[in-house]
Amino acid sequence: MFKPNFSWQSCITAVLLLGPCTSFASPDNLSSYQSFTGLGFTPNAQVIDTGDFHVSFSQGAPYKGSITQLDDWFFGAGILPGVEAGGRIVTKTYDCNHYFDQDCGIRDLSASFKAQVPYFYDFTGIQLAVGAQDVGGAMSFFDAAYIVADKTFEDYGLRFSTGYGKSELSLGIMDGPFGGVEWQPLPFTQLVGEYDASEFNVTAKVFTPEGFLPYGIQTSAHVELYTGHQSSEQTLWGINTAIPLLGYSSNSINSRKRLKLAEQETTEQRLASELAESKSTSLTSLQQALKNEGFINIQTGTHLNQLVVALENRRYNHNEVDGVGVALGLIATNLSNDTLADMVGSSDAPVINVLLLNNNLPVMRVSTTLDCYQDFLATGELCEQTSFSSKHLNEYRKQTQWIHQSINEGIGRSQLIFAPIMNYNVATEYGVFDYSVGLSSNLYTPLWQGAAFDIRHVLPLDDSDDYDRGGIWENQSLDNEINRVLIHQAFRLPIDIMTQFSAGYIYGGYLGGMNETQWNSPEGNHGVSFQISEFTYKDDVDSRGRQIEDKATRLANYTYSKPDWNWQLSLRGGEYWFGDKGFDITTTHWLGDAKFFAKYLNSEDEEFLTLGVSLPLTPWRDMKPGYLQVRGIDQYELTVQTRINDSHNNVNTGLGQSIELQHSLEREYLNRSRLTPAYFNTNQQRMRNAYIRLLEQEL
Repeated sequence: MFKPNFSWQSCITAVLLLGPCTSFASPDNLSSYQSFTGLGFTPNAQVIDTGDFHVSFSQGAPYKGSITQLDDWFFGAGILPGVEAGGRIVTKTYDCNHYFDQDCGIRDLSASFKAQVPYFYDFTGIQLAVGAQDVGGAMSFFDAAYIVADKTFEDYGLRFSTGYGKSELSLGIMDGPFGGVEWQPLPFTQLVGEYDASEFNVTAKVFTPEGFLPYGIQTSAHVELYTGHQSSEQTLWGINTAIPLLGYSSNSINSRKRLKLAEQETTEQRLASELAESKSTSLTSLQQALKNEGFINIQTGTHLNQLVVALENRRYNHNEVDGVGVALGLIATNLSNDTLADMVGSSDAPVINVLLLNNNLPVMRVSTTLDCYQDFLATGELCEQTSFSSKHLNEYRKQTQWIHQSINEGIGRSQLIFAPIMNYNVATEYGVFDYSVGLSSNLYTPLWQGAAFDIRHVLPLDDSDDYDRGGIWENQSLDNEINRVLIHQAFRLPIDIMTQFSAGYIYGGYLGGMNETQWNSPEGNHGVSFQISEFTYKDDVDSRGRQIEDKATRLANYTYSKPDWNWQLSLRGGEYWFGDKGFDITTTHWLGDAKFFAKYLNSEDEEFLTLGVSLPLTPWRDMKPGYLQVRGIDQYELTVQTRINDSHNNVNTGLGQSIELQHSLEREYLNRSRLTPAYFNTNQQRMRNAYIRLLEQEL
């Protein structure tokens, strides 16, 4: 039996002496030695907090009959209330080539998930969860599926858990009944004892109390004090960092803004002052306020005795909801009832409409009454008169009697978008992480309504050895080049269909064109889209003399959106970029403006599971648009992929790819597939929060 070189009994005695002086609370949800929240080797029924991203590193894993000296990396997130998911890398070496060196040891990439059973806790007071690790891997070294229940006794700082697992882990770990207890005698300490279905283990955990570190970050460390496993090569230990993703909080993104006490009085005074000053404002002051905040293509007019303000947001690039919220806040605080009544010829609760434009094409209409929206800003109580529509926007715009046209016109106002760019492979036989990384600079210039010029340059910065000259992925390393030159032309068709034609040069050598077309149902819960393209390589052969075939895509996509769940499900199929045919299914979970997604791909009878995260890499409020606006990217994506249901785990060589553009319909016009009435209606509080956040920044 393993004998620790320090007295864990003394540690426990010291904590017991401190216990009577401690005010207990519910034990924190901390990482385990495996790919789930839990005790040591076993899970509890808790999950990562929604919106938190976990990065864990530990040493030691059950492998080939012992607790082996292996490095264990886990990246996970709370993707929904009651659901966590993540990816795990277990490795002996980091850059050893398995094909040439027989001493590289294991290198394994796998996925995991855990989900709490809905409503079970409400009826029983006991939390119940099911989960699995090493899901669907071609070669499973840490495969385990389990069901677990736990009960928390907050008055004593205790949580008891018990469960049953079926696993292929060495030493019989989690292969049968297991259970344990977590005790948190101090706000920064836990003691954990568990039976892992084979032996007993004791672990100590220390962590920073919630709120101790800035931005909601929490760190923890854990070390094994005792184990009953005789064949243990080392003492298990690990560290973990939990980070709220982009400051996400389920209590702040789309709930009534709660101000800190020190800020509350100042911000409320500013808001009250802005609302009071609206009584003496005019249409001119409103137009100036919108222009000063950076909105472009501003128009004001009337339609059926209602005010219409058309404008385009190029500053709030995380989410169009923020741009609309700021615009409505400025309208509500820079327009008096008298001015509005004079304009529309009626004093009976006159309606204001914001017609949102993208590249001067109408994409959404928001309607409300001035008094109601002013009350909403002041109190946070939802305005029942606020509504959203994406129907018949071309006709609505044509029927509006415009008083002022094109203030701060957007034609020629270029955006220079900087973003990291990276080709990479994770946990392959060649290394844990191989990469070619660079910086992309994308110049995008609107030409006329719906048209734009798009050019991107890539500057290589660094390559790992396997992407360098002579490396296995040399042909995938980034080149110093202009790799995209396109002209785009988008239209909004009469039956509320968006379409965009793009022609030019992409991927550093292909000439041709493509079309994207998308239709959404009136509320936006259902969407259908198509991508059709034809491209020919600029030469008959590449730099190595290899024949280059023409490329084409023929893809159809259906998306179901459930904004109140922050969830989308997409089904896509057809012919992909490399000529392979198949289908993929993607489930997407939004956490604020970051999204986690899992994709199943079946192409040419090969199957893959991909986990990814996509998030904006630019400030919440970008540089004010001038004739050159410099900003970051609205969507940067990182993914890991593993082959499933096969006897080998070879890297995907290009199956399932489509053409992904910065200036696609989805991203340039449709708010990353969130520009729908249903989404806006669900996120009304966020609109108010955006305006209050603007006031806070200006204080």
